[in-house]
Amino acid sequence: MNTQVRYTVASVISELKKLLKKDIPAAYRNWARDGITYVERNPEADVLDFPNNIFAYIQKDPMPAEVRELVEGILQQGIREGSGIAACNLGALYYTGQIGEQSYQKARELYEIAAETGDEQAVENLGYCYYYGRDCEVDYQKAYECFAKGAFTGRVTSLYKIADMYKNGYYVRKNEREAYCIYSHCIDVINSDREAAAEYDADVYVRYAECYMNGTGCEKDLLTALFWAQRAEYDFRKREAGHAPFARQGVDWAMRVAARCRQMLDQEGEVFPVC
Repeated sequence: MNTQVRYTVASVISELKKLLKKDIPAAYRNWARDGITYVERNPEADVLDFPNNIFAYIQKDPMPAEVRELVEGILQQGIREGSGIAACNLGALYYTGQIGEQSYQKARELYEIAAETGDEQAVENLGYCYYYGRDCEVDYQKAYECFAKGAFTGRVTSLYKIADMYKNGYYVRKNEREAYCIYSHCIDVINSDREAAAEYDADVYVRYAECYMNGTGCEKDLLTALFWAQRAEYDFRKREAGHAPFARQGVDWAMRVAARCRQMLDQEGEVFPVC
């Protein structure tokens, strides 16, 4: 792949038209077709608009080689021109493997480039790298610092990771009540804009369910826990249907919590009198 090709909107449209003549999955044909339509309706379109919206079309299988070459080429051009968004998005494609290759090393390097430009998503993504030790040693202090920056700017995903750290005592002093209160605040944020919260609501719900199941920072309430676990499973399954990365793991997590709640409820006996 020649990453030094100079892409313009016109040349990308030409490449998209070529893709429509090739045997590629329908989702990527839709991406190409919608990209052409977008330019027709938006004369001021930027060349980076094309790869930056690829996430809505990505399928479970890696993107075809022809699509990867175009997407990566445009994003690399954006990086050379100082775009933090381009670096962060390419990093995300490597992190999830959706570009056809999973590499935490490349992802972290790209996140660092993006973070230097002030890209908030990249800073949060670096937090995940440090939290889970993705191509680096686990470093909860650095993870906390990244998540704290995200939480300060209102990023709910950073906020619930801060809560995770309080719940587990990672870098900060363990404080289950504080963790529960932060999760509760996340629920309030979700309820204020449910559409915008669709990409992270299930992650909060399943954590909330575990709090009620285990009495973490709140009174133990198995029925409430079961409610939130089932809600989490539903929303994780919607993500899975949309080929979102890591959605399957979320479904399995929510199902485990729900199953445990049912088991504990059965062990405790009937909750309501039988008429």
